[in-house]
Amino acid sequence: MVPHRYLVVFRNGGLPGVAQAYSRVGNTRVLRLYSSSNIAVVQSDSESDDSATLAALAAQPNVAIVVHDRIVTAHSIVARPALSVLPPPNPYDTYYTSTPQNWAVAQSGGYGANVPGGPAHGPWDITRGTGVRIAILDSGVDANHPDIAPNLALNLSEIDQTPNSGLPSPCDTGSPQDQQGHGTWVASLAAAAAGPGTGLTIGVAPAATLLNIKVIERLPDPSSTAPDIATQCRTGQAGGLLSWVIQGIDDAVANHADVINLSLGTLVDLNTGEGAGLQALFNQATYAATQAGAVVIASAGNDGVELSNPRYVELPAQSRGVLAVVASTNPACAENLNRNAPCAAGAVTLPYYSNFGAALHAIAAPGGSYPAGSSSATDIGLSGWIRGACSSGIANTADGTPSDSAHSFGCFNLGHVPYVQAMGTSASAALVSGAAALVRAAHPNWSADEVTAAMRSAATPTASLPAAPVLNIGKLVQ
Repeated sequence: MVPHRYLVVFRNGGLPGVAQAYSRVGNTRVLRLYSSSNIAVVQSDSESDDSATLAALAAQPNVAIVVHDRIVTAHSIVARPALSVLPPPNPYDTYYTSTPQNWAVAQSGGYGANVPGGPAHGPWDITRGTGVRIAILDSGVDANHPDIAPNLALNLSEIDQTPNSGLPSPCDTGSPQDQQGHGTWVASLAAAAAGPGTGLTIGVAPAATLLNIKVIERLPDPSSTAPDIATQCRTGQAGGLLSWVIQGIDDAVANHADVINLSLGTLVDLNTGEGAGLQALFNQATYAATQAGAVVIASAGNDGVELSNPRYVELPAQSRGVLAVVASTNPACAENLNRNAPCAAGAVTLPYYSNFGAALHAIAAPGGSYPAGSSSATDIGLSGWIRGACSSGIANTADGTPSDSAHSFGCFNLGHVPYVQAMGTSASAALVSGAAALVRAAHPNWSADEVTAAMRSAATPTASLPAAPVLNIGKLVQ
């Protein structure tokens, strides 16, 4: 919870009169207005009575809900650098065409058109996502990455590092450039470009357009006992304000996103004073996006929680109109949590970290799990983890706190590396977003609700993964 900062949801028609309404509440000011979802961000002075201000705002005309702004976080678990690449004559798309580490993309519908590495025929025979716009609301992307740059059409940041109204972080500049790695990894799984002049991976929808909307930043590690901020930042995760996510959804709609990917979220206790209000707020924002024509996809989270207890909800995964995604494992490298276990074939299962439960109404898609396969310098073999692009930080900088122009952080805690293996429901949502782009391209007249319903209906029930049916778009893209 962020004290003295509030999200206010208005009833229909209430937003235009917001300035007049708040003139009667002392020590507050309006920071942002989100017209598509009828929400405003309001801040009070740090010396004011937080509870009294919250109550006063709730009493204003046409106000339906008032909650504190919150921190949301990215949904990834662990990561390791991609150490090896194959030499020419395979200078591009190598990880997909020449290694088994294309498994997650291929299982999500990214195959066909005689592209080496996957089945010769499949969804890519019909479309690779041309004309579909995927908004990635995350930690930014590496705009210079050869797998990202060809498809990148929008590059903006909602990060506010102003001391009094934002969330300053010594670990990030707040620019659209990814200084965490998470957003680049997610974007590449959805829509890494393919063909000559690109990088070494291919996304599920390699011809789709990427809209980078940065809504989370690298934050210091709150569990670190290191005395120096550089070390705290190195192990820090991506997080940001809920209000930034709402702004990102608003901007995605304004920029005509066809698919919105949210590989982030927060677990909410509905028995707390603001839990129900947070759920209602997310419902308003995501429903507005779907009504504007966007398919909204969110990861289920990595807490390993069965969400059958109605007291707890994962947001935005359980928000109105959202297609929630849980993680699944690689059948060629079945989950084995024993240290240094080798890969072995087995059933597709729910990995140890993934949230699940009937209340999610989710589908499952690759999220990865242990074993990680080889950890040596020849790490291009079979793995339970998911290969994707990563961020080398701001161009021409070394790894470190961005206190000067010579330093920035890049890929997780791995430094400035262009590729990574990682796991988490973040990957699952991104892969489904790429799949949704293929479905939208194949059926441009379908509404967002029709796309979501079709993808749920086409998903395949699996006895070894009863938590959710497994993504299957083969019959939808033909």
